[in-house]
Amino acid sequence: MAKQANREDHRVRVAAERRERMQARLSEAALLVIGERGVDGSVIDEIARVAGVARGTFYNYFRGNEDLLAAVATEAGDEMMRAVDPVAISDTDPAVRVSNGIRLWLLLCRRYPHLAAFLRRAGSYALTHSSLVRDFLPRDIGAGIRSGRFHVDDERLAFDLVVGPVLSAINTMLTDEVAADYPDRLAAGVLLALGIDAAEAGAIATRPLGDPGLPSESLIERSGALQETLHQ
Repeated sequence: MAKQANREDHRVRVAAERRERMQARLSEAALLVIGERGVDGSVIDEIARVAGVARGTFYNYFRGNEDLLAAVATEAGDEMMRAVDPVAISDTDPAVRVSNGIRLWLLLCRRYPHLAAFLRRAGSYALTHSSLVRDFLPRDIGAGIRSGRFHVDDERLAFDLVVGPVLSAINTMLTDEVAADYPDRLAAGVLLALGIDAAEAGAIATRPLGDPGLPSESLIERSGALQETLHQ
């Protein structure tokens, strides 16, 4: 009886691991394909092709485009925040934290162009579906408002004053040549909009930064490796 139960447990575990690997493969392909093409009616066929599976397999894991986009955006956004937040919170000043977060997000986008391309197409999903973005950024915005560092008293407005320019900056960095200090100047501009004096905003936005690292098993790293394989 115990052997039978162990065999059944093993089969369940193997099936769950196989399903997890397949979903990961589809997510890797989706991050690349959506970054290149956006989301349209034919994108599922391309994702299945890049993942090396039949179209029908896709529907065993996702209901459709919107379901896929939300899942991949959530995973990518949360990975970025897990990498960025330990570096961003190295200072107790909420203005420094917000600035650090902006600069680190843009640093990752510059380091991983395929991530930037995905966020250009689906950034609003990453910002609205990522639970960690919704946890960490309001934490620092709220602290800035309560302490009087920020002169915007509406947290929702302050949130938009941060994320809107970041999404626009990602698009700019992909489509135009920008100076190396562009992320710093953007962060300073956002702080200025939140009520920080221009001279102080500039000083905060040029402070030395730690380097956020992504684990090799992250979706962002795995999709980058898949891209290199496809281009070989």
